[in-house]
Parts: sequence; structure tokens; C-alpha cells
Amino acid sequence: MYTTYETQTSGTRIRILNVPTTFDASGEELGFSLKVMRDLEILIAQALSHAASDSTAVELEYQPLAPAPDPVSLELRRALRLRRMSGAQMAQELGVTPPVVSRWLSPDYHAHGMETIRRMAEALEMDVEVRLIPKRSA
Repeated sequence: MYTTYETQTSGTRIRILNVPTTFDASGEELGFSLKVMRDLEILIAQALSHAASDSTAVELEYQPLAPAPDPVSLELRRALRLRRMSGAQMAQELGVTPPVVSRWLSPDYHAHGMETIRRMAEALEMDVEVRLIPKRSA
């Protein structure tokens, strides 16, 4: 499903069309994913930098720009929630600092090592399963 996102920034009205959003079963809009929100921030900054100084309105189409959140980070976050374990608890369990675990859980972090994933899974009393799946077409 898609919606139109509008905002007023620095005296310029920005309207972005065809923004992917989620709706519940009753049709009420739930909001944007983290990736879409990051894309919107980039698009707004671009619109402001390219808008003519006398322009009071900019309209553009949504474009995916930000890299997709790392699926490994998202899965590790899901597993921690499932086990009701905090990042600080995981850090203590693995003998690392909380900022290290925070980095591993960041959707922008794309460099997880298999040994780290295995150690986290062990601390969570879980197994690791690796699958390769076809890419989604854009």
C-alpha cells in the first residue's frame, strides 16, 4: 500500500508521492518502516538542497535510497526480544562491552562474523540456520 507524505521544512512544503506504508486489517495506516523513514529523510534533504530559493513547494516521487536494514541484525534483535534478554545482558554473557553488542544489533551494521553469530546463539540457547534465498525483484 502507498500513501503521500507531506511536510513543511525551512519554509518549503515538500510532498512525496507513492510512499510505501503499512495498514492494519481495518485499513488504518500504521506507519513507515525504518528503511522508508531513512529514505524520506534523504529525499527531504535532497529536495531542500535542489529547491530554488524562491520555491515554496516541491513534489517528488518516493525512491528507495537508504540501504536495506541488515537481516542478520534484525534477526538477532528478534531473538533477544524472544528470550527477554537485553543488549547489556548479552554483552556480559559474551564478555564484551554493551556498545559492541549495540553495533551488532544496528540495522546499519553489515559485517557479522559467523563466530559472533554462533556465540550469540549459544548465549540465547538457540541454533543457527543459514539459508540462501532468491533476491526480491524491485
